[in-house]
Amino acid sequence: MKLERRQFLTALGACAGAAAFGSRAFANAPFVVPTYGGTWAKFWEETLMPGLTKATGIPTQLDIGLGKDFVSKIRAGGDQAPYSVFMGNENIAAMLRAEGFFEPLDMAKLPNAAQLHDGLVNTGNNGLRAIVSPIGLAYRTDMVKDAPTSWTDLWENPEFKERIGLYQIGNTGAQLFLRLTGKLFGSGDTDFDTAFKKIQELVPFTQASWSGEVAAGLMRGDVIVAPVDWTEIMMLQDKGAPVAIVAPKEGVLAFEQSFNIVRTGAMKDEAHAYINYLIDKDVQANMAQAFYTSPSNKDSVLDPALAARLPINGPKMSEIIRFDWDSYVDLAPAVTDRWNREIG
Repeated sequence: MKLERRQFLTALGACAGAAAFGSRAFANAPFVVPTYGGTWAKFWEETLMPGLTKATGIPTQLDIGLGKDFVSKIRAGGDQAPYSVFMGNENIAAMLRAEGFFEPLDMAKLPNAAQLHDGLVNTGNNGLRAIVSPIGLAYRTDMVKDAPTSWTDLWENPEFKERIGLYQIGNTGAQLFLRLTGKLFGSGDTDFDTAFKKIQELVPFTQASWSGEVAAGLMRGDVIVAPVDWTEIMMLQDKGAPVAIVAPKEGVLAFEQSFNIVRTGAMKDEAHAYINYLIDKDVQANMAQAFYTSPSNKDSVLDPALAARLPINGPKMSEIIRFDWDSYVDLAPAVTDRWNREIG
């Protein structure tokens, strides 16, 4: 289910983003947008940025890299940041927020934010999560007799012993899973003593630095079950792989791309227009077709066939388990060190 660029641009020519910002005059200098490489960069360059320019008149320029690259450039920029908007996982954004690099969103410039699902606008309007990739339990359908239904099956199903895949601590997925474990078995998501004890019970398991490595482990068969995002599994299914993914009964986790206004950026009006465009209902629906993400906008309508494969959409977005990352910033270094010492 791939989106043609011409269809995308035609569909978005009259979107809410265009109505909100189409008559506003913006600077002639290009607005620098950070985004990731690979399929992300291709989509941003060929589809999303031309759509933004068509809707708002904003000329754009991409800076392609990783979240850590964007963090380094903002820190190095001092009083003249290279970006006016930051894109990255919410736990990464929380670090820069704590360092004073962001300022609250001007919600009057983000009319589409009124249609976001609950929990996607941070407290005090300090950023919002515009791109949501839910994480469930994926498994090999030809190698697993009893499909998982709960996160606790990782501990309780003997089929899974020594054949589990988990993210390593440098990936947001590992931090999410660690905090979930504390919530499930301990006093809360920061009960790290309980969480580390329970994860030790799963050793040995395969650690992966990113979702593609989890997928590779599943395809080799040395991993038969793993927490991973729907996007990765649906792409494997498109290739005919014998994999499935379920939403555990306790709820799902999610990679959530946080968008924040950089305090020292020079093009804050453009940054707001970009974020508002990104969370438009039609843009979000089309991104779901392109990336298998779950629309952050409540008014987005998915093709029925896609909605059936991507169950975490619409009212089901309430099943996402979220954590406060601002309060986690000071804890993160010790947690990472402990993981490396105790888990390896």
